[in-house]
Amino acid sequence: MNWKNRSAYIFIKTKKGKSQEVWKRFQNWDNIIGTWVVSGEWDILAWFDAPDLEVVHNCVSTIKSWDEVDHTSSHMVYDGYKSDKWWWDKPAGAWVLLREKNMDEIPDKIKKWNWTTSGASIPGDWDYITWIEGQNWDEVWNHLNEIKTENWQTSAFVPTKSWWNQNWKNNWW
Repeated sequence: MNWKNRSAYIFIKTKKGKSQEVWKRFQNWDNIIGTWVVSGEWDILAWFDAPDLEVVHNCVSTIKSWDEVDHTSSHMVYDGYKSDKWWWDKPAGAWVLLREKNMDEIPDKIKKWNWTTSGASIPGDWDYITWIEGQNWDEVWNHLNEIKTENWQTSAFVPTKSWWNQNWKNNWW
């Protein structure tokens, strides 16, 4: 399934020791698809449904007003893809940012991989974000290495805590 201009990913840097609190705060938002405490330069990754830029602006303004948040980076989805699988079906998975010289080829290549659940074209330093899934972490790392052998630049966000809003199984666009 494809969608356009519909959702947004927010990367969040929290004040020291506040990532768990911020992560839990999203779990009562109606329009949140999922939220993760992640490894790397950001503490939290949140993905929410945003049917227009005003919703993105309001959500980001709310997040930025929280005392526990240092700063954010917002990425509205230009063009997205979801397979017929659900993110929570496999026990291991990671968000991966991708960059390639020919950005227009990324969506077609990712749709062919049976180990990605979704992907989205996002503006900013990276071209695309995708969820790589596996039965275990070795399988996830093998998929990530497969991407790297195709000369793509990658940055992986490994969740240390995940929360998927499984209501999206019934509410997906």
